[in-house]
Amino acid sequence: MPTPVSAAPSTPQRFAVATYDALVANIAILNHQGEILAVNRAWATFARENGGRDGVGDNYLQVCDATTGEDAQMAQEIAAGIRAVLADAAQMTQTEYPCALQGGMHYFLARVTGFVQDGQPYAVVAHEDITRRKQAELRVQDLNRSLEQRVQERTQALREHEKRLEERNRELEERNLELAQFTYVASHDLQEPLRILGMYNDLLQHRYGEMFDERGQTYLGHIAQQASRARQLVRDVLSFASVSAQPGSESVDLRAVWQEIVPTLPWPENAEIHCQAVPPVTAHTAQMRQLLSNLLGNSLKFKSERPLHVALTAQVKGDWVEFRLDDNGVGIATDHLEKVFLMFHRSHAGTQGNGIGLAVCKKIVERQGGQIRLESRQNEGTCVVFTLPSAAAHSSVLPVSAPSKAAG
Repeated sequence: MPTPVSAAPSTPQRFAVATYDALVANIAILNHQGEILAVNRAWATFARENGGRDGVGDNYLQVCDATTGEDAQMAQEIAAGIRAVLADAAQMTQTEYPCALQGGMHYFLARVTGFVQDGQPYAVVAHEDITRRKQAELRVQDLNRSLEQRVQERTQALREHEKRLEERNRELEERNLELAQFTYVASHDLQEPLRILGMYNDLLQHRYGEMFDERGQTYLGHIAQQASRARQLVRDVLSFASVSAQPGSESVDLRAVWQEIVPTLPWPENAEIHCQAVPPVTAHTAQMRQLLSNLLGNSLKFKSERPLHVALTAQVKGDWVEFRLDDNGVGIATDHLEKVFLMFHRSHAGTQGNGIGLAVCKKIVERQGGQIRLESRQNEGTCVVFTLPSAAAHSSVLPVSAPSKAAG
């Protein structure tokens, strides 16, 4: 029996109607045939603002089926969802779609749910404006695409960089091969003519020396001196070129190397040579021998008139051992402290040598990843500071013992 007109709706019914109109989504209720039975205020307002009407009494399924153009696929998906819900009220379907309005492009979510009333199925179609959320998703997608593009560009740049590195490595290998060929030439083809030149100079002095006047004898002396210097220069260059490009992998006791080298050098009788017990380092034994030979040779070469004092000390600093070789020689002027590591640079005019010794030392230390520098004042002595990797921090290296011939 119909409710009398005079009867006032119950409180829950009044709230339901008010809530239906208060929802911001555009909502319509359809019967089992797809006819629009009722719409809320948001649906009616939206239709009116976009040049339409609320559509109450129209068949929503027929409207969807008749849609053409770009919106046809979206309308067909919504219609299919409505039919599915009307066939089974337990289902719920959702369809997202764009919509061009007067204020610009908007995005909606069409959600279809069902219910049964008096034994008849009904569908609730709600169009929710998800523009802000969708725009945020689109921005994220744009950012992702931009990021992917940057990653691809970066990856391509890295591949090109790796390709260039491979080309440079090949070039370095070729140069190393050329250096090896140069080493052979320098060790044989260059030294042999100098040896023969010195030999014939000696023959001239011994067999025909009496036939030369004083000036001739001076010339022969100059020839012998320069030939000897040229041979030493070749040996020094070979020494520099022969330093291995690969770091050492042996555990080396520099004090044992020191004790091997010290007795072979021409120390003054009043010289005091000391070396404390030092931690083992990771290096090449032969190169450490060359390093200490060059450094001690410099201490001898540039000694002062004072009794010579030379001392080697060491201190562990993390994974490195810092060595300090002090002497009380003539020292080096401040403006020469960096230049002394350059090839052929001589800090003291008139001294013997080719200025390669410290360049070799620098190359040896840096091959191990260490650093070397000088602390010096002219006429006050020199301290050579260099670092080498601690063997304790590289426990996989093989222990190597150097023979001990002299006490430190």
